[in-house]
Amino acid sequence: MSENSDVVLPAVQRVMYKRWPPRRRMSLGLGGGFCLLAMIAAEPAAAASAQIEEVLVTARKRSESMQTIPIAVTAISADDLRDRGIANTSELTKSVPSLEIRKGQANQIYIRGIGERTGFTRVDPTVGVYIDDLFLPRSDGQLLDTVDISSIQVLRGPQGTLFGKNTTGGAMVVSLLKPDDSDDAYIEVGVGNYSQRRLKAGANVPINDHFFSRVAINITKDDGYIENIGQGGAGSPSNDRQSLLVQTRWEPSAEFSLDTQGFLGKVRENISGINCTVPNKDALYYQGLWLAHPGDTDPSNPRAFQENCDANSRARLGDLKSNQGSNPRLGRDLDTLLLAATAEWQMSETLSVKAVIGLRGEKEGPIQASDPDGGPALWSSYINTDDSDRRSYSLEFQVNGSAMEERLRYTAGVFLMRETNTENFSVSNTFRGLDSPTLAEIAAGEEPSQPAPGGSIPLVGFIGAPLVSSDFELANTTGAMFAQASFDISDNIELTLGYRVTAETRRAELGTIEADMAAIGQRVTGSGLFTAPNNVGVFGPGAADFYAYLGPLRWLDDPVGLAASLFPDANGDALLDYPLDPASQRSEMREETFSQSTPMMSLSYSLPEAWLNSTVLGNAMLYATWSRGFKSGFFEPRGIDGLQRIEPEVVTNHEVGFKIDAFERSLRLNGAVYAMDFEQQQLIAVGADSGQNVVVVFGNAGQSEIHGGELELLWLPSIALQINASLSLNNYRYTEFNELDLMAAVLGRQETVDRTNETFPVSPDKSAALGLQYIWSGDYGLISARADLSYKSKVFYGFDPGSYAAFQRDPASAGQPAYQLLDGRVSWQHPEGDRTVSLWMKNVTDERYRIGVVAVADSSGVFNETWGEPRMLGIDFHQQF
Repeated sequence: MSENSDVVLPAVQRVMYKRWPPRRRMSLGLGGGFCLLAMIAAEPAAAASAQIEEVLVTARKRSESMQTIPIAVTAISADDLRDRGIANTSELTKSVPSLEIRKGQANQIYIRGIGERTGFTRVDPTVGVYIDDLFLPRSDGQLLDTVDISSIQVLRGPQGTLFGKNTTGGAMVVSLLKPDDSDDAYIEVGVGNYSQRRLKAGANVPINDHFFSRVAINITKDDGYIENIGQGGAGSPSNDRQSLLVQTRWEPSAEFSLDTQGFLGKVRENISGINCTVPNKDALYYQGLWLAHPGDTDPSNPRAFQENCDANSRARLGDLKSNQGSNPRLGRDLDTLLLAATAEWQMSETLSVKAVIGLRGEKEGPIQASDPDGGPALWSSYINTDDSDRRSYSLEFQVNGSAMEERLRYTAGVFLMRETNTENFSVSNTFRGLDSPTLAEIAAGEEPSQPAPGGSIPLVGFIGAPLVSSDFELANTTGAMFAQASFDISDNIELTLGYRVTAETRRAELGTIEADMAAIGQRVTGSGLFTAPNNVGVFGPGAADFYAYLGPLRWLDDPVGLAASLFPDANGDALLDYPLDPASQRSEMREETFSQSTPMMSLSYSLPEAWLNSTVLGNAMLYATWSRGFKSGFFEPRGIDGLQRIEPEVVTNHEVGFKIDAFERSLRLNGAVYAMDFEQQQLIAVGADSGQNVVVVFGNAGQSEIHGGELELLWLPSIALQINASLSLNNYRYTEFNELDLMAAVLGRQETVDRTNETFPVSPDKSAALGLQYIWSGDYGLISARADLSYKSKVFYGFDPGSYAAFQRDPASAGQPAYQLLDGRVSWQHPEGDRTVSLWMKNVTDERYRIGVVAVADSSGVFNETWGEPRMLGIDFHQQF
């Protein structure tokens, strides 16, 4: 490990380093469930006592012992990542308390229930991700393969003072291995089931005594574990990622250094296949409005919607199969270029200055955002139809220093960022049908009753606009000034004060174009099957025309299917080919600056050594923290209403915690309890615009709260055995949240639904992890076995109140019931310490568990669910040079 590492080696490896040559590094683990028996029966690796070494973190912009800072932080070194078989940061969710990472089309990172669900460029992430000191503004590039990483630190709670971008949930700080004057190099290859192949390699290339370089590559590929039969058996979610990382370090003197990095990434993957279920038949687009779909022949018993969903259900298809039709937008293309430079001057023994500059560009290809009908039919599609371009430029200055013989330590600086994004979005809807008495009831503002068997006169038309294409141009400018200082009131008491002022200027330009309703009407009536339209003005402008069917068999002729067949997807772009109306083009621009100050205060107390001498405690620290975090407001398109203002969210955290080393530093126990108050929490929900069009949009929940606690344990009963454990308990709920009632909105009434006391989505309220690692040593080298067991309580994946009601009845209908996963790993390391072979297995018991996507029980009525990895197994080879 480089001397520049921010996190020293984990406990067991550091103890081993005292007894074996420094190059003896190893990937450790256990395969299967025999770990405990083997540990009990085996000879110990050595009789030497085990002791946890100091872990250094940079959570306060300077290197400090993790056990002395008043922050809930988990630090994991590169060796520990390899020991646990963590190949991507998304896998940290199994062991880090209160951390949830959902990898998919939009990478979702949640800490203590606070996260951002969509990945839309108009909304900021709530968890900041940093490469060294560089902030990554978009979630698409945040989940990184663990290549050439020195350490990862996960900071829980709002980070509103020091870090580049104000965040309400927390921060993930990824530190890279830095170039130095050594010739160290490594190569790692791995293969596994589902055609997994992986290559990682890195090498130092010293140029001279003052200039060093380092190169690393990563190639990760597999064929996916879900078979999409609608795409000829293509696998998903497939991995196809390639990246190149080049770093340099220039040290012309002991007082100055300049680090640069260039990252080039290419992604060509299939997004995860989904299955469909219907948790609520009373949804608007089903029996709520008694809608008929293509294929329906009896309005009193509409079946086509359910049958389309069933065609993509797990019950119908079997395990790990999906049928989303021949949609070409199920692939994900993402190209990333990142350039950064960090200069640091040591002005004196007590003062240093750092400057960080970053340039980032990304291009993402067209992709399906969601599938509201859930099945293979092309009835509803939400698609990004063109490339999305993202650019960001950031600059940060930091001053770090100390005074009064280091009793006072401080950091101050400024942060500037400019980000530009384009985002296009098209919504396409097919024809729906209504029986004529049903439409009359809706037009009168009455909730429709079930039609008579066989129905009467069929009417076909649109619920919402048939096609709306939107183009966004977004420009965000961030400016902030920050300062934080820690003062030792005494040898045992530290007071920390921080303050940050942030100003976020949001400029949004929205252009829309809609379908040509007159041209659509001409084609419908020109077919000779339908009458002239009857404009009843029920479902808003652009979607008010309904056509009576003229066929003698009425509903038995499938009139909705006949109308829909007039507008196929002839060009295969997954959007129905409606003509566009140039006269419908509209544009709108809004700009506003959102500003907020975010102070923090913390008081910590380290128990005096005199108190601890006669106890099992080696050191103990207690702390209390009050802090605030801020997430900027923005402008959200709301159907025909255009851009609507979304309020900024502010979270206030009250936290007390402790950090303890005991039993001659063979046991470490850290914990925290907290109460967090949310104002104007930003969240995605299903709503309606002023024209009664159902739209999926962001909004604000007036007040929310989180109460919780976390524990982390590291115990070394002997030099051969390591035990890791974690526990998090959280209670998330809305305390003031009223949402528009969709049925009432469609009927022309403004009524709300009280969602108070609902839980937050995506994050479980309970999670736990247990890891056991054992080492045998001898002339043959080292053999290591590791088992990791993780537990998650039930998880809600819905958007709306109907989904939450279904979740309360049965978690599997709109979420995931509680589940547990077991991973195992067995490794052998050569006596020279430079070669390691590891056999691994993830999800040993082949558990089936949902990792998303979303339930929308009140509107479309479906739960689109996707599944986590089944049993995965493979072999890794690591060679150190």
